[in-house]
Amino acid sequence: VYNCSPIMAQCVEHTDCSSTLKEYHAQLINLPSKINERSVAAWSYEENFDLDRVPQIIYEANCLNSHSCKGVDSSFSLESIPIAIKMPFLRKNPRCPTYALEFEDVNIACICATSRQN
Repeated sequence: VYNCSPIMAQCVEHTDCSSTLKEYHAQLINLPSKINERSVAAWSYEENFDLDRVPQIIYEANCLNSHSCKGVDSSFSLESIPIAIKMPFLRKNPRCPTYALEFEDVNIACICATSRQN
C-alpha cells in the first residue's frame, strides 16, 4: 500500500485485488433463476462502462416500472424503487502511482414499496 494520501481513497496495486473485484461484481448478475424478471418489482441490467475503473464494465439494476409493481393489487400506492449498495472499485487516481481503492453506490436490484407520503 502506498502512502500518497489520496482524498477518500487508499492506494493499492492493481494486481493485488483486480481479479477478486471482478469476481465480486460478477456475482451480482448471477442471481438464481432470473429473479430480476420474476420479481414484482422487475428490473433489467444496464452496462456501466468506465475506462478509469476496475472492473471497467459493471451491470446496474434499472427498475422497469417506477410507478407500480406488476401483478400487485393493493389499496396502498406502491412503487418500484432501486436498492443500492456501496461497492469497492479500483480507480485511476492522480495522487497514486497506480490505483486507489474507492467505493461507489451501485443499484443491485429493485423492490416494491409503499409510496412516500409528502
